[in-house]
Amino acid sequence: MGALKVLSIVFVVLHVADAAVIPCTWTQFRLRDLNEESIMLLEKMGASLPLRCLEEGWRALPDDVFLNAQNEDLALVALETLRGVDRIFQNEQTSVTWDRETLGLFKNIISSRQVENLQKCGFSDCAWEMVRNEKNLHTQKIDSEY
Repeated sequence: MGALKVLSIVFVVLHVADAAVIPCTWTQFRLRDLNEESIMLLEKMGASLPLRCLEEGWRALPDDVFLNAQNEDLALVALETLRGVDRIFQNEQTSVTWDRETLGLFKNIISSRQVENLQKCGFSDCAWEMVRNEKNLHTQKIDSEY
């Protein structure tokens, strides 16, 4: 179950990180590709969220976590979440039945190198507006699936 929580958080963070760091050259080119590949790998790793997980009523993040945060807080949330995901995925995921090769590819994308590159980037007002917009779209998608 913990792995499913992590995957939900990863999905949110990937969208936030993608939008939040637009001014950085690295993110304009490489991060977008990595995010798309991450989403594809996450989808390949597992089907829909199991019903027993839905019945627990768990939410990855509060709906207003990004809307109530200040710009600087959003950057820290994104970076800290990526760091946490990197640490979690360094452990063995023995309780899940994911394809090991796909999991390995995903772990390679969510790496400390990506976090380091994100830290080097600046954050513009437009990027934060995109974060807000992406967060709203993602929340609507999550709500429609639950």
